[in-house]
Amino acid sequence: MIKSTVGFIVLIFTLATTSVGQPISSQSTDNSKIEQAKQVVQPLLDMSLPEVMDQVPAASGLNFIGCPNCHGGAQDMGVLNWEPVLGSCVKCKYCSMVFPNEKFPYNKEKVIIAPSGAKQVYRYHESKEGAQYFFEAHAWYERWKWIQSMATELSQLWSWTRDEAYGDRAAVILGRFAQVFPDYAIRYDYPSAKVKFFPADQKWPYEGLTAYRGAKWYWWGYGDIPADMAKAYSKLQNGYDWKRMDKLIGIETAKRIENDLLIKGYEFTAANPETFSNMSPGTYRDMVIVGRTLNKPEMVHDAVTRFREFLKLGFFADGWWKEGTVSYHDQTVGSLRGVALAAQNYTDPPEWKGERYVNLDLIKDMPFFKKAIAVSEEAVLPNGRKIPINDTWAYRNGTPKPTNKTVSRLWPSLGNAALGVGEGKNQTMVNVNWSGNYGHSHYDNGSIILFAQGGELLSDIGYTHGKYRGWTIHTASHNTVVIDQKPQDAGTLIKPVTGKLLFYDDRDPHVKAIDVDASPAYSTSETYRRRLVLVHAGPGRDYIIDRFDVKGGKTHDWFLHGMCEEDGILTVSIQLNEEIKSLVPDWGGSAKPKNQYEADLEGKKIHAYSYLKDIKSGQANGLWTATWKYQNSGLRTHNLAQTGTEVFSFKSPTVRRAEEDDNKLDQFMGNGIMQRHKGGSSSFVSIHEPFQTLPWIKSVSSEDDTYIVNYELDGKDITDRITLVDTSIHVTSGAGWDYKSGESSSGSLLSFKMDNGIPKFELDKEYNNIGYIRLEIPEGGTGYYRVRSTTGNWLTLEEDPGFMLTDQGKLKYFTFPHSENSGPLRYTVFQNNEKESIK
Repeated sequence: MIKSTVGFIVLIFTLATTSVGQPISSQSTDNSKIEQAKQVVQPLLDMSLPEVMDQVPAASGLNFIGCPNCHGGAQDMGVLNWEPVLGSCVKCKYCSMVFPNEKFPYNKEKVIIAPSGAKQVYRYHESKEGAQYFFEAHAWYERWKWIQSMATELSQLWSWTRDEAYGDRAAVILGRFAQVFPDYAIRYDYPSAKVKFFPADQKWPYEGLTAYRGAKWYWWGYGDIPADMAKAYSKLQNGYDWKRMDKLIGIETAKRIENDLLIKGYEFTAANPETFSNMSPGTYRDMVIVGRTLNKPEMVHDAVTRFREFLKLGFFADGWWKEGTVSYHDQTVGSLRGVALAAQNYTDPPEWKGERYVNLDLIKDMPFFKKAIAVSEEAVLPNGRKIPINDTWAYRNGTPKPTNKTVSRLWPSLGNAALGVGEGKNQTMVNVNWSGNYGHSHYDNGSIILFAQGGELLSDIGYTHGKYRGWTIHTASHNTVVIDQKPQDAGTLIKPVTGKLLFYDDRDPHVKAIDVDASPAYSTSETYRRRLVLVHAGPGRDYIIDRFDVKGGKTHDWFLHGMCEEDGILTVSIQLNEEIKSLVPDWGGSAKPKNQYEADLEGKKIHAYSYLKDIKSGQANGLWTATWKYQNSGLRTHNLAQTGTEVFSFKSPTVRRAEEDDNKLDQFMGNGIMQRHKGGSSSFVSIHEPFQTLPWIKSVSSEDDTYIVNYELDGKDITDRITLVDTSIHVTSGAGWDYKSGESSSGSLLSFKMDNGIPKFELDKEYNNIGYIRLEIPEGGTGYYRVRSTTGNWLTLEEDPGFMLTDQGKLKYFTFPHSENSGPLRYTVFQNNEKESIK
């Protein structure tokens, strides 16, 4: 589903205090603001009122359009630009060609007879391939946006100055919109798709379209309430003489604006079935704005009812928006805050019947909000950019603020964790994902992102609307294992692919560890398990033990992708002499995608391996290294390869640096490696060594399940031994410290209760000094929770786990995904004789 690409909403802002009948917002009458606004609207001051009326499009505009000449940009969005001097023409942002022209003339048209009887003609150019280019209708859409912004500025100027020159022009724009809005055709406006039109007076449903896909005002239904025009109207309501519009618009212009623009916009939008999507809160906000402007409490109540239901349905217990992407989490949380702002201090009129709102404060209805805000603040890399989890924009983060210190983060309900250590320039973070697929997800369970030495050394591309989107969401573009050249399974609410967190510990100053069973990602996998141990030897001296065990399928491909921000130089310690034309399997295709909708995850037409270029291969038996060197940092990965392992180096699209221009995608290629092992089971073991100038680890070796790392620290020769056996992790350092994950102990969870808002578990045994507890969910999955304290058989948790136990012993989540599981519930804790004990 395509979502708005508007920049992220500021999450923290001051709530305005307003009352019914007052403008939705007020602004300072600072002279500099007034002068700036006057300059913006001057072109309209130079027009007569009838000329201003003519700036309002008489028919629905169209948003999505590409360039038929250069095919630049992506998603048919922001490609062809318009400004008033262009009239009904548009100009390409990338090749500067103006359309229409002799090469790309109008050669077809669509004629619509509006309800008023007006004839609307949509002229367009159709290419030989059948692509449609509505140049004029796109100019209408851009003019529609522009003239609305002018109405906003004019109404604000009028409220500041009471100069009728501004008030009249704002009023005539609003009045003209009220005249033409009933005739605006419903259209399906979508990237790379043929436009569909529906009658202007038809409300949802629209044949072949899902809810909100047919739109009358905006390019999709979520934005079909003219809230900005309601704000402009609200300002004029405070004293403007509407009789001044009698000759231009007609008598009772104000009522026409209310009935034929604002109320109609609400009615068309409200006719759609509720979806509770990440765009829904924006609609609720607009309902509140129009409801308050028109003193229509039923609109406000409609919005608040939807808002409260939304809060119950869409968030995990750890505060994450269900789609598991920082970008859409921020958008959703910011939009919810926008609803609260619009509704703040609202009071129903005396005549309202039913539930009454008095000085409404929706923030009180959002007890999860602190957690949600925490996610926004914590889900960042040390350089301040958002962690590119799933569909997260890797570079659209405003002005990133680097962190001073990196600490570990655990989001067990979502299925993601970031192991972190270090301060200043010596911050290291390893992110690992095992989340389900609930929209805007990638097929990347078990994948890692490594940030160290000031850069994202092992990258996840993140979000794109470009034509290589199929590559960016495929398992092969991530730092994980591909089974039989196929992507991971697509999860659903009924059959989620969320992995199981087996172990996590971030309490030791030298060791941060995690053990994830991501086997739900592949129905063919019996084992799909990644263990990561981040060892902090000293400032700027961090390394990661990385073991990935796989069983199931025939071929296991272990991918590692370097930095997306630089090409860098990749060298390997073994001979890769054989040049490979393609790694696409016999059943896969190598076609080129035309747009983002040709993702083809099955790979029969466009296989993900077709994106791999400059492929070279060789054999590895035992230890070998791959080293990426960048301008200011580097990474050496020591690989303990199984016998029979084939190694490939390649280049693949990094996408980010193309900045949403499809024509530039092949200019930016990153270096990667892939290890292939065939047979029933594989064990990929690596030690990742970030460095600034030169590698610093002297040697790496192994003895069965023990991995030996030798290096020099402060002039001393240090040897660390890391042992991974079953669920046990043991690190012994020559520097004089020792870490043990402890022996596991399991039992039955007897009960769960909330004691004055504090969550508590009752166990069948007594423990002391327990850091975490793992719950085994009967229908699959695990819960993993921090323990604050222990008292007898009771454990006090740090956070609410988001579920309750029914009288029948069933575990029922009141947070997303709202599943219900039958008992009994088993738990596991990890005992370390030096730190923990059992009574």
